[in-house]
Amino acid sequence: MTHAHAHQLYIGTFFFLSNKRMKKELTEKEAFNKAATYCSRSEHCPSEVREKLYQWGIKDEEPQQRIIQQLMDEKYLDEGRFCRAFVHDKFHFNHWGRQKIAMYLSQKRLPAPLIQEALEDISDDDSLQEAQALLANKLRSIKADSSYELYAKLMRFASARGIEADIAHQVIKQITEEYATGDEEASFTTDE
Repeated sequence: MTHAHAHQLYIGTFFFLSNKRMKKELTEKEAFNKAATYCSRSEHCPSEVREKLYQWGIKDEEPQQRIIQQLMDEKYLDEGRFCRAFVHDKFHFNHWGRQKIAMYLSQKRLPAPLIQEALEDISDDDSLQEAQALLANKLRSIKADSSYELYAKLMRFASARGIEADIAHQVIKQITEEYATGDEEASFTTDE
């Protein structure tokens, strides 16, 4: 290593270490302001804010809780509003079923009554129509040698999307019957 390279390495190390040391801890007020900005950009739940506070250096639970409570008091953070927005977005844009949405919300440690209330925004008809569209689309890309194999693949797909088993069964039965009667060259027949 040449003298110039050693000098560059020394200077680079010095700036890296000095920048680490210069990073000051946030005060509770600064952390609140940063969290308020974070929450005003999009909906978040308390567990997400708690993770951010931890990343920002607020590691103790007491100041985290005070900040979260102040965010709730000032309406930056609202668990019910978050649940409703999450349900709406995941159902309409990601095409998730109610079960998958409920699982993700419970992983975020949100109260079960709020989750149930938000899920009521999805009507049974909407859920059925979404399942029909998803499974009919998936049916076009599945290769199956038997109706049993087709049913199993579609049920696995429906389950991964969080579609309730009774709705999935109803839709799969309907679309496989339509598929079998509409295409004489299908490589399977439905059992009925």
